[in-house]
Amino acid sequence: MKFRLGYLAALVAFSINAQENNNIQEKTISDIEKITVIGTNQKRYIIESTDSLTGFPVDFLDLPRVVNIIPEQVVLDQKITDLSEALRNSPGISLGDGFGGTNDDFLIRGFRRNTVYRNGFRRETNFKTNLSNVEYTQVVRGPASITYGQVEPGGLVDIVTKKPLLESRISGEARVGSYNDKFFLLDVSQPINEDIGIRVVASTQDAESFRDFTDISRDTISISSAINFTDSTSLDLSYEYRDESRPLDRGTITVPTEDGRKVINELLDIPVSRRFGERFEVFESKFNFAEATLNHVINDDWIVKLSTAYEKSSANDLQARPVGLAIFDQDGPITEDGFIVFQNPAEIATILGTAIGLSVFDDPTDQAFLLRRTDGSQDQGVDVFYANALATGEVEIGDTNHRLAMGADYRDSETTRFFAFTPFTNGVSQAIGGNGALFNVQAPVYGNLADNLSLEGVPVITVIEKNTGVFINDYIEITDKLNILAGLRYDSFEIEGDTPVDETDQFSPQLAANYNLTDTVSIFASYSTAFEPNTAVNPLSGENQAFEPEDSQQYELGFKAEFFDGNLQTSAAFYTIQKDNILSADENDLPILIEGQSSQGGEISISGQPTPGMNIIAGYAYVDAEIGTGENSSNRPRNVAENTFNVWASYEIQGGKFEGAGFGAGAFYVGDRYGDDNNSYKLDGYTVVDLSTWYTLNVKNLGANDTLRFQLALKNVLDEEYYSASGGDLRISIGAPRTVFASVSFDF
Repeated sequence: MKFRLGYLAALVAFSINAQENNNIQEKTISDIEKITVIGTNQKRYIIESTDSLTGFPVDFLDLPRVVNIIPEQVVLDQKITDLSEALRNSPGISLGDGFGGTNDDFLIRGFRRNTVYRNGFRRETNFKTNLSNVEYTQVVRGPASITYGQVEPGGLVDIVTKKPLLESRISGEARVGSYNDKFFLLDVSQPINEDIGIRVVASTQDAESFRDFTDISRDTISISSAINFTDSTSLDLSYEYRDESRPLDRGTITVPTEDGRKVINELLDIPVSRRFGERFEVFESKFNFAEATLNHVINDDWIVKLSTAYEKSSANDLQARPVGLAIFDQDGPITEDGFIVFQNPAEIATILGTAIGLSVFDDPTDQAFLLRRTDGSQDQGVDVFYANALATGEVEIGDTNHRLAMGADYRDSETTRFFAFTPFTNGVSQAIGGNGALFNVQAPVYGNLADNLSLEGVPVITVIEKNTGVFINDYIEITDKLNILAGLRYDSFEIEGDTPVDETDQFSPQLAANYNLTDTVSIFASYSTAFEPNTAVNPLSGENQAFEPEDSQQYELGFKAEFFDGNLQTSAAFYTIQKDNILSADENDLPILIEGQSSQGGEISISGQPTPGMNIIAGYAYVDAEIGTGENSSNRPRNVAENTFNVWASYEIQGGKFEGAGFGAGAFYVGDRYGDDNNSYKLDGYTVVDLSTWYTLNVKNLGANDTLRFQLALKNVLDEEYYSASGGDLRISIGAPRTVFASVSFDF
């Protein structure tokens, strides 16, 4: 088994010592054998309030915006280790290609994410988020520039990491699954004394995939501590390290036909396991993130929080990039292993040019070949420094109460890398001066591309970004029923790169109102804005390009309601968003700036516990997104589904002989999406159905809440064949087929 267990062993030792401090060593094996059935702690499904949009906590009914929260327990029930899979539980989210499946990539309300936030910090790296150290995930819908700064108008995702607990707790999991997937987790929280607590979370995963020659390795360790200096002053510290390696898999391709472009797997008998890349393709990353937050209570009304963080990461990627498609008839002038047949060298350009530009795949006997090259970013480095200050409190002005948040933040980031590439293959043997064979997707021959890159003479690409922002939010309680939220943010940012943008100023206002019709029903209206600097990597040269910043605004109406004594929350929202200066891509996947993009739609979200033991998360979203503005709007942006639907419901028996037995089922639907901004072809909609069942046992005499849990989970039970996203005509992501996972977890 190829996974590193060194830090897990150290954590086991730590947990044993912690248990000794609590006299657990006095327990014997015979104690563990005495078991009774108990259920999962239902409080692990509930997150009661959020401060993501205001800077201070606001209850569900009183917040005049929509924030969906995905708690850790839902992630555990569904056996999720990937953020993109967790986001299925929030409506209106479609997936992107994610740089060959190596990055977090999603679209909210029709707009592609700019990054993933971590405890409110705009994380620079966009590697796949490991959920081992995540307490819950917030999906903020719509612009949120006031507290977050630079964001996409569709919304953002902010993960909240685990913090030390007030009591001693040791939990963990051992999981095995399809395709030799092995995952281990250990989570230890231990009070050192009444003023200091520490928590250590470590996980390791080693897995293969339904795709050929795939090996995934993920190791993470996180350490956090909480120190109470006095009753009014405390310090939170945390550090996370991650080491990950996974294939850079570009998926399958589309080919031109008389009826438009089609995914080639739907035309020919090509298994979904087949890679059109090479064995050497890999994305390797190391990630470090350290945080420190000082909290001080000034008096009964005011609190000050000072935060700083430092992010440092490194990465290397290497891929066999498809750069062109050539189609030949069955008897065309090319060999099965990808070499063009010619009488004299002058014919090569004509033969290849005809196969690339003039042919369509109109017969099952046609042959499809890829022009490829080896390229990648090497020695990528990221260094980011963050500093935040926030003061929150309340003041009375006349007959109204004002809840205020005043903040300032600073972010200084520097990224460096080398981008190198080889010439693309032209179907001519290297022995006679060519660049190598084309790749036959029907009869692949691997090993014809260079598996390394020379950095000699390659210039370093450096991008430096500095951002400073200040904001104020005022939550005005006009009456017992009417509340107004008003805010304003000022940002100054500067980007230095291959095409630098001078320092730019930006104001971002928001205004919202919330009215409580009853104790359980409220309505709201809001106006909010967002902005974001525009930079993109040219995939051919590897250079970072800067464009004029985008700006956007949203109008939103909605209502919220609580049922079953507040245990079930529902919301509905209707919005319209307009964004200008949109960064898109042309037919060659090169970055370009287009006039704008609009999005209108509606969403319904349901979450909570309607009855004891039953938990539900459900949602539906309609997104009408268009590229362009006004009369010029027409096409839909790629990867944006018009309709999405999600439901996950679970029930755990709360009493009697089968107390602790539970089961869950979910269905996740994503509608048709266009594969490019020209809307020349579609990816069909799909529905994935998941099932899960578990049995939770109390380990008697260890403690009232000490449990073992045995679980079996099936994903994509109906074995739906689907394509989850498009990264371009030659980069179509393939969804995973039916998989099964079995796990044993404990919580002591």
